[in-house]
Amino acid sequence: MEINNRITAILNDNYGIEATSIEQRPGGWSALAFFVEDKCKKYFLKVYNKRKPSIVPWIDAIDRYTPLVKWLYHHTDLKNNLVNPIFTKLKSNKCEDEQYVYLLSEYIEGTTIADKQLSQNQVNELAKILGILHKNTSNIPNELKQQQVNESFNIDFCEYLSSFINNDLDNRDDNVLEIVKPYKSTLLEKINRMRYLSNTLKSKPYQFVLSHADAHNWNVMQGKYLMLIDWECLKLAPQEQDLILIITEPYAGQFLNEYRKYMKYESPDFDAFEFYYLKRKLEDIWEWIKNLRFEGLVKSEEVTLEILKLNLDACTRTESFRSEIQKVVN
Repeated sequence: MEINNRITAILNDNYGIEATSIEQRPGGWSALAFFVEDKCKKYFLKVYNKRKPSIVPWIDAIDRYTPLVKWLYHHTDLKNNLVNPIFTKLKSNKCEDEQYVYLLSEYIEGTTIADKQLSQNQVNELAKILGILHKNTSNIPNELKQQQVNESFNIDFCEYLSSFINNDLDNRDDNVLEIVKPYKSTLLEKINRMRYLSNTLKSKPYQFVLSHADAHNWNVMQGKYLMLIDWECLKLAPQEQDLILIITEPYAGQFLNEYRKYMKYESPDFDAFEFYYLKRKLEDIWEWIKNLRFEGLVKSEEVTLEILKLNLDACTRTESFRSEIQKVVN
């Protein structure tokens, strides 16, 4: 069944919405994105392919994070900075057919920051959003908090990547082999470093905060207000989980000054910063290798290979990471 016909039926049956317009928009790696309109309102629809193994964790997360995002929307000062999810007629967070899972929310007029730099005002707004989010951790109802993932510093993906490099990389003479092979020793070295950091962090006591865990520019929209979107990675984790995506930017100092107006941050953990920095790079590398070799492409092969190469290059430049961020944070 053609995707627009599927969406028309899903919206009618599950939300009582008679769509007059359905337009596909640029989406992320986990889901297709659609702008939907009926006679009265506009909506945003995410469509997840449940036949793709790497998408299953994002689908499973919907029933965990959606009620919490709704709670944040209604009970904190973040109402203007969040997209409000819409329940089905049966009060479910999502609906599905044999191939896809559908998640509907209110539509917000705005533009994704994407590859552009944040302005000074946007830096301050993002710092405020994350500061308020972290500060409200203690106010979240226990039943919602207990549903969330607690950071375990798990690195199973590193073992899969290591196994692939050692056992499967050379099995096929393709673009993956050509691009990844020169970085083989670097990747194995970083995987060993991740094992050390994982074991170190597991032994430390932490006061976890509620973390968006994916607060990069592609998940930030500017409309009337700055919006933080795509909450699939929501978890309870050290503050460094959210700060790592900002701390390497030129505006890191300004961000931290503003963030500390809303949330205490006196003892940075540089092991955690390094862990989350390397985790991001290696996790993405493994995801794109899977897309290219095993699961099929989300983006074009050209784009996927280009981003894979950029992250492989980044792994060769991590030696000075700790000293550089210490200058910013302290």
